[in-house]
Amino acid sequence: MTRVWYNKSFSFVHAMIQLIKQADTDGEFYLIASHTQHHARALLVADEAYLEPAGLVGQAYVSWCLAFCQQHQIDIFVVGKEAICLADYQAEFLAQGTRLLVVASSETLTLLDDKAAFAQQLPPDIAVLPTTISVNNGAQFQAAYQHLRQQFDTLCVKPSQSIFGLGFRVIDEQRDCLQHILAGDEYIVSFAELTHAIQQHSEFKTLLVMEYLNGDEWSVDCLAEHGQLWSAIQRRKPMQKGQIPHQVIDNNPLIAAMTARLTQHLQLNGQFNVQYRQGAHGIKLLEINARPSGGMAMACLAGVNLPYLLLKGLVCGYAQLQWPVPQVGMTVGEVSQALVLTAPTITQHQ
Repeated sequence: MTRVWYNKSFSFVHAMIQLIKQADTDGEFYLIASHTQHHARALLVADEAYLEPAGLVGQAYVSWCLAFCQQHQIDIFVVGKEAICLADYQAEFLAQGTRLLVVASSETLTLLDDKAAFAQQLPPDIAVLPTTISVNNGAQFQAAYQHLRQQFDTLCVKPSQSIFGLGFRVIDEQRDCLQHILAGDEYIVSFAELTHAIQQHSEFKTLLVMEYLNGDEWSVDCLAEHGQLWSAIQRRKPMQKGQIPHQVIDNNPLIAAMTARLTQHLQLNGQFNVQYRQGAHGIKLLEINARPSGGMAMACLAGVNLPYLLLKGLVCGYAQLQWPVPQVGMTVGEVSQALVLTAPTITQHQ
């Protein structure tokens, strides 16, 4: 039996463990999860659940993880928290019998975490990004806005470092804040009010001023082995207003080609997610998430159990697996589910 550990991460670990258990009818994998909070969803479905000490970061967390793996005889460590730091210690984990699974090298993970730096270093023949200018003060913002506004009807902004789309806003030149509130608008900011707020700060963290892409969005759930893309399931999200939220399993050839090039160029590994969106000038890359997406389980409905195949490939070799072809055209979605957030047994791990 292969012992697999998922340390503190996002809520998708709950779905990953459930999907693995559905496919692992022979009981090949023993799944262990840990988190700093009792109510983390992954702890409900793991074979063993542990509480991590709160506040550990950097080298202190690496040392704790090494000790945890040794004590619990972990064969595969699927890294969530502190991935950038842990990526540099693969040899130390392997020396005590644990394979460390991270999406990329620490240098690449750092690059993916900074959208401005990533945009500067990505060759244009690998993937097409939205036209973007990075700014750190009011004068730079005004110059960037005027320059881009000559090319595009609508612009948007987002922080260079962010997750889940936090901080993203479409810039509205016509309506003010109250009109947005009364209309129930989301992710929109008044140009006048944004300009006023920026003028109150002599300098701020890097903000990206970008062309706004107003078409459909694609979320691509991927599985790769050090640059070799084994599976990539495209979920297209129709963005028309007034529709019940749904997604469609797609197979856009431009997206497939860009995803394969990105995977090889960045030597991506394990499960990760790539996002694209249609604009007036074609489909463009939004970002690469160095982790599974929250909607990964919807992709697996297309007939490819990504988290299970991830583990099987590590044990048997990815070239030895039979890779299902995703069922293109399937419409998928999610519903909320009520849960009792009390795991049967959670052990405090010092």
